[in-house]
Amino acid sequence: MDFGKFELVWVTNRRLSEDFFADVRWVAQSGKADKILLRESDLPEDEYENLARKTLEIIAECGSSAGLVLHTHASVASKLGVGELHLPFAKFRASGGKRAVNLADLNSAKSGSVRADKDEISGTYVPNLTQNLKIGVSVHSLEQALAVQDLGADYVVAGHIFDTPSHALERGRGLKFLQEICESLKIKTYAIGGINFENLSKIKDAGAAGAYMMRGFLG
Repeated sequence: MDFGKFELVWVTNRRLSEDFFADVRWVAQSGKADKILLRESDLPEDEYENLARKTLEIIAECGSSAGLVLHTHASVASKLGVGELHLPFAKFRASGGKRAVNLADLNSAKSGSVRADKDEISGTYVPNLTQNLKIGVSVHSLEQALAVQDLGADYVVAGHIFDTPSHALERGRGLKFLQEICESLKIKTYAIGGINFENLSKIKDAGAAGAYMMRGFLG
């Protein structure tokens, strides 16, 4: 299935950076990244928001066309006008997906009250998630990929494909795994895990719409 331009996404990890914002600037200026996924979801929401705000400022200062994708914190995406969110499989499934009816909001509307209801999993706000955002979801099996497609995900990020230090105790799932997901879904499949500019052609040949790289952009 042809999804147009093959996209490259830099996945941030501030623990790999001596100067995180210098790395953001370098990637933004390189012109190689179509998107930057700010993966630092371990941060408290206020700190994550500050990081996202500064990252947006650097992208703008560089005149970069790279889009910013936020991780987990839908409320921060809404506040900063970021239109794309990445979620782990479990959080997306627990939220009910983009097609879910938010009964709490419906009850609020009926009672005339106005309130911001959180999903039971911290950081995921169902109203934002269901109404405003383009959603990508991490998947680690074909079953998960099909499930999130049915729940309305806009795309999946399948991994990990090759061996990677980020998952040192697990072997990569391989190109056949990636190809099976690409061929089974109607939505875009991106690949993640151990990908660099040397093996990128294998990801393209497997049918992926793009690749997520962490160390590959900084090497």
